[in-house]
Amino acid sequence: MKTTTILITSLMLLTSLTMYAQRGRGNRNVAYNNNYQTCVDALPDLTQDQIQKITALENAHKAEIDQLRNSRRSTRDGSMKTDIRQQMLNARDAHRDQVKALLTPEQQKVYEALPGNNGRNRQSPAGRPNGNRSSRSGRNSHF
Repeated sequence: MKTTTILITSLMLLTSLTMYAQRGRGNRNVAYNNNYQTCVDALPDLTQDQIQKITALENAHKAEIDQLRNSRRSTRDGSMKTDIRQQMLNARDAHRDQVKALLTPEQQKVYEALPGNNGRNRQSPAGRPNGNRSSRSGRNSHF
């Protein structure tokens, strides 16, 4: 009886620990999916024209990134994945530059200060990535 109780307790403990261990894997994207915010929501004094142009740029960027992401997921070739990833980074940087071009100098300062928009993932002049390579800020279109 004592051995059975110990075995059942051990099994329950092991099961509960593995459930908690699995929980963290999918949660890192929750912040991006549930609380997604664009720069339109964070930038001060945007005109209606700026909002419309930025929204159109964002929609086009999302479509382009989705297409590249699907291409990247559909291949097993490592060099092709690397090439597609570089295309994604280039598209992100071009998108950020297009958005920045629509802003006033004061708005550009705020835009540069937004999380994920501080150049951490941009290429340095030497061609090496700047900052922390584990950063996931590149997932949002311009945050």
